[in-house]
Amino acid sequence: MNNLYFYCPDDNHPIGGIKILYRHVDVLNRNGFQAAVVHDKKGFRCTWFENETRVEYRKNIHPDAFDFTVIPEIYGPRLAEIFPGGKKVIFNQNAYLTFKGYSLETGEQTTAYRDPSVVAVMVVSEDSRDYLSFVFPELKVFRVHNSVDSDKFRFRELRYKKRRIAFMMRKHADDARQILNILKFRGALANWELAPIEGKTESEVAEILENTMVFLSFGYPEGCPAPPIEAMLCGNLVAGYHGMGGREYFLPEFSWPVEAGDIIGFVRATEEVLRGIDLVPEDMAVKAHAARDFVCREYSIEREKNDILKFWDETMFEQGHDAISEEM
Repeated sequence: MNNLYFYCPDDNHPIGGIKILYRHVDVLNRNGFQAAVVHDKKGFRCTWFENETRVEYRKNIHPDAFDFTVIPEIYGPRLAEIFPGGKKVIFNQNAYLTFKGYSLETGEQTTAYRDPSVVAVMVVSEDSRDYLSFVFPELKVFRVHNSVDSDKFRFRELRYKKRRIAFMMRKHADDARQILNILKFRGALANWELAPIEGKTESEVAEILENTMVFLSFGYPEGCPAPPIEAMLCGNLVAGYHGMGGREYFLPEFSWPVEAGDIIGFVRATEEVLRGIDLVPEDMAVKAHAARDFVCREYSIEREKNDILKFWDETMFEQGHDAISEEM
């Protein structure tokens, strides 16, 4: 039987892309496939989110011609060399990291995306699919919808929440500092609590968001940023950077999207949200419900599962025929 190995960094910081690798392995194993997360360091496993995912270690696996190795985009132009032999799938969760580590020499044409061992690429947004299909039109690029878990990220009505503004500063901390200070000196943050989210477990993030009215998004560029989706699921009003990949859900009907770097535009959007909560709370509650309904529909656990299984059914069928014909 084909083995599916998902190569994963040995990093126990809260990184959404790693959690997604684990989740893909879980979905596959529950549905009749043989899959495992692969770490370098023996005994390593991510612990910042709950999991019982099958984990293997690099020195113990030896992919053959019928196995598939899934490699994240972060490993640069020679990522196809990480596991010699076997077929490879690039799991590109942020198209804007595709060329990290590439040379600017015009004659240097090394790229994993044209390596014969790479049979397909998975992405997590339409923006990333458009990006990679434009750059490498010959590629098979398949979009998988990420999921959000409403059992973990529970919705709460705005009227029962704290007057709290949550945000993450992993990216564009300088922008966040400018924006929050401008809001402070304009008097917009009076009677509001600020809640920076940093180094928290998944359950701790969920608890913060469940009790928060407003989430500010500073991520850019992103493949399909998860924190704003999780915030919407919890009933937060979300303003800020859509990160490119988030344009598909950062809709003006129920959120306040801002182009990256537009500091004053970000401040104005945030002030509009804060005024709305005080002046038209019923209208803002309707928007919070609309956002939740949208992300529940578009990023459901069932849709993610169906996308994952469809990709692997199609890929293994196609490559199985190739392998059989090569063997003959």
